[in-house]
Amino acid sequence: MTLARIVLVVVLTHSVFVAARMTGSLYALANKASTFTVGVLIALFALVPMLLAVRAGRWLDAVGPRKPLIAGVSLIVAGAAMPTLFSYTDADIAPLLVSSCLIGTGTMLTQLTLQQLFGAGANPEKLAADFAWFALGASIAGFAGPVVSGFLIDRVGHRATFGVLLLVSLAAAAVVLMQRQRLATRAHEGGSTAPRDPFALLKIREVRNLLITVSLISMAWDLQNFMVPVHGTRVGLNATDVGLVLGSFAVATFTVRLAMPWLTRHFSEWQVLTYTLLTAACALFLMPLFDHLAPLAGVAFLLGLGLGAAQPNVMSLVHSRAPEGRVGEVLGVRTTMMNGSHVALPLVFGAFGTIIGATAVFWIMATLLATGGIAVLRLHRLGTI
Repeated sequence: MTLARIVLVVVLTHSVFVAARMTGSLYALANKASTFTVGVLIALFALVPMLLAVRAGRWLDAVGPRKPLIAGVSLIVAGAAMPTLFSYTDADIAPLLVSSCLIGTGTMLTQLTLQQLFGAGANPEKLAADFAWFALGASIAGFAGPVVSGFLIDRVGHRATFGVLLLVSLAAAAVVLMQRQRLATRAHEGGSTAPRDPFALLKIREVRNLLITVSLISMAWDLQNFMVPVHGTRVGLNATDVGLVLGSFAVATFTVRLAMPWLTRHFSEWQVLTYTLLTAACALFLMPLFDHLAPLAGVAFLLGLGLGAAQPNVMSLVHSRAPEGRVGEVLGVRTTMMNGSHVALPLVFGAFGTIIGATAVFWIMATLLATGGIAVLRLHRLGTI
């Protein structure tokens, strides 16, 4: 499967994922759901992936990419179909809950597989620069998903928007099925699904430091995905405006990833990740100070410039530091930690947002990121990472 086709599948599947999170949140809010209920809904996108990611990574190492990728896109199709076929009501939120679980699990399988496929086909001498193209696909999806879905929600409604997402997911499934003969398959060669302690990987210092940093970055992504729609709704933005704010974030991630080949020639992966943490801290501190579209979009753009630089460098470090034959498992541990954040933090943000207000939530997260950035900077100066 060529790198271009891999990026195409990334764009299609990730568009469904980010659009479904936003559309589901606004669908629930439009039906007078509480902030906590929306937090539960968003958390379910990550609950099953959190429980299955390590096992899925071992399965990927053992059997090759064909079966996991076909399974992933199939689950995304099923998840997009649920809200299209069954309407949301105050008495029956089940279609949205089931959809969240299916799309989240399918995206986890798809992303793990595509990341391993891309790493195997990329130039090992310039992994971070090559992974910038993979990340650009996610940026395109991150822009198109919320902007297009926000436009559609305001004009044709939430269920019809999910119908469009179903069509996009079917297009992704068609690409995968047409390429299935080019996807390698193997019978437990080079990997094993046998039980073993995945968190023994944390004994490897560089892997441990990387996974801790990934957790902080994931928390920042979660905050903007969850709190921007909540904050935007609270200050009077409509669905199109919320989509434009999230789209501004995606444009920034696209911009910084275009610059990644230049950045990798002048800075190490860890230097870029330090910049990511500190820039995101500044942006999240500023976010709750504004209540109009233009300044909120500007702050979201700053946040995207920070967080968008992370993924190519994280993926480069994963593929270069993972033990032989365990890349999929390291990706699975990374996904488990990220999805643990995706599950817990929307609930925490929802509860804290209700009790102490959105501003405090933004500032607490900014403090955590700044602390992490300073710690990484010190470790880098000491030469321990």
